[in-house]
Amino acid sequence: MTTPVIVTVTCNPALDVTYDVDALRPGEVHRVRAVHERPGGKGVNVARVLTRLGVPALATGLDDGSFGALVADSGVPAAFVPALGRVRRTLVISAGATTSLWEPGPPVAAGAADALVEHVAGLLGGAGALVVSGSLPRGLDADLPARLADVAQHAGVPAVLDLDEAPLARALVSGGAVLTPNVDELHRLLGRPAADLPAAARSLAARNHAPVVLTLGPRGVLASDGDHWWHAATEPVSGNPTGAGDSVTAALARGLAAGTPWRRLVADAACLGAAAVVTPVAGEIDLPTYERLLASVLVTTDPEEIP
Repeated sequence: MTTPVIVTVTCNPALDVTYDVDALRPGEVHRVRAVHERPGGKGVNVARVLTRLGVPALATGLDDGSFGALVADSGVPAAFVPALGRVRRTLVISAGATTSLWEPGPPVAAGAADALVEHVAGLLGGAGALVVSGSLPRGLDADLPARLADVAQHAGVPAVLDLDEAPLARALVSGGAVLTPNVDELHRLLGRPAADLPAAARSLAARNHAPVVLTLGPRGVLASDGDHWWHAATEPVSGNPTGAGDSVTAALARGLAAGTPWRRLVADAACLGAAAVVTPVAGEIDLPTYERLLASVLVTTDPEEIP
């Protein structure tokens, strides 16, 4: 039986550069121990994790006409729509703590949104899931991810949206796709800090008419479908958390495509997110760590026990 492909969309791709330094001291010269450079963006990172897991993935989105070839050369199948004058860069400085410098997205060509929607619609036949991740370049309406999710729904394909700010708010209004905000994104969505995370997840899922998954960093992953909760947490890990959310999204897409029950799906997502933290760059996972954590991950369905 052929495993269905998971299509990931990156509207605002990036060339990811990570510097490893001993310490970050403003105003001083730093000697970089190691430099990691690769084509990235959140959807590309999701596709890379899926590929590492042996799950067929196809990375798409908008690019400058050459970025997609870099993605393909890195081992991830790609089919991008040329609509950007250039691709931005993101700089991560890893010095114990992680400091990130993200360039804004460049302006897009006229008609880029419609071209991308049509392109993605053509890729969804027989797909197992659609992922739309990350920010939008200048000139794109905030409703583009929700439009892409609607196309997936009409094709009978589950969609996972990893968004922030206006695109996340628009997706919540549209409903029907799994949403994956982290705690900061949740607070921005609500316009206030959420004192009760299980209640916030349940309320948003009821409004969304689909599960909402909160990524809690070291505290794991919390999901609700409006009626039930699932929380999973692993033993503590240390490292670079930059790509942990992308690995959680990859786990969710893989689980939705396979029809995995939510209890197992949330446990898998927590372990895969933690397995990304111990690697130096986004879009990578440490498989031995992932397999070890799966054997001991803690899952609860009682909101009173969720931290």
